[in-house]
Amino acid sequence: MKHKSLSQVSKKPGDSQFLSGLMEVKEQFLSCGRFKVGNGSQTRFWEDLWIGSETLMKRFPSLYNITRRKNDIIANVLSTIPLNVSFRRALIGDRLRKWIFLVTEVVTYSLNDQNDTFVWLLNKTKQFTVSSMYNNIMRNEGLPTSCTSWKLKIPLKIKVFLCYLKQGIILTKDNLTKRRWQGSTKCCFCSANETI
Repeated sequence: MKHKSLSQVSKKPGDSQFLSGLMEVKEQFLSCGRFKVGNGSQTRFWEDLWIGSETLMKRFPSLYNITRRKNDIIANVLSTIPLNVSFRRALIGDRLRKWIFLVTEVVTYSLNDQNDTFVWLLNKTKQFTVSSMYNNIMRNEGLPTSCTSWKLKIPLKIKVFLCYLKQGIILTKDNLTKRRWQGSTKCCFCSANETI
C-alpha cells in the first residue's frame, strides 16, 4: 500500500475535527522544514521545499500558474527527459528563460531507493517538537512566548487579553486618545479617566 505524506493530504468534507485542525496548520508546519528527497514519491515538485531556499512555486510563479498538474510529485516529474511537466500555454520569452533555468537546476538531481524524509528546521536536532512550533507561531503572531498566561488552563481569548494587558496595549480610552480618538475619556463605571 502506498502511503501519502502530509504534504499530499488535503482537507475533505466529513473529516474529523482532529484531521481538520491538522489541515488548518499544514502549510505553516511545512514552512518550518524541508524535504530530503530519496525516491521522490512523497514530495511535491512545485509546492514543497526540497531544492534551494524557497519552493519552486514561489521561485517560478509564472510557470506554476500555467502548469496542468500543480500537485505532481518529484518522482513523476523526473521520470522522463524532458521533464514530465505539462503547461496550459506555450513557453515563450521570459517564461521560456525561467523554464530553462529551472530545468538546468533540477535535471541533475538523482533519485535513490530511500524514502523521502522531512527535516525540521526550527531546532538543532532536526526533529519536530511541539514547543519549537509553538514558539514559532507565537513569534509570527507577535505574541510574547514568555507571557506566563499561556501556561494557564483558560480560554485562548483570555490568554491573548492578559498578554496584551501585560504589554499595555489594550484599547482603553487613554490609549485611544493617543490615536486621535475624539470621545469621552471617562470610565462608564466610576467616572474617572479610563486607564488600564
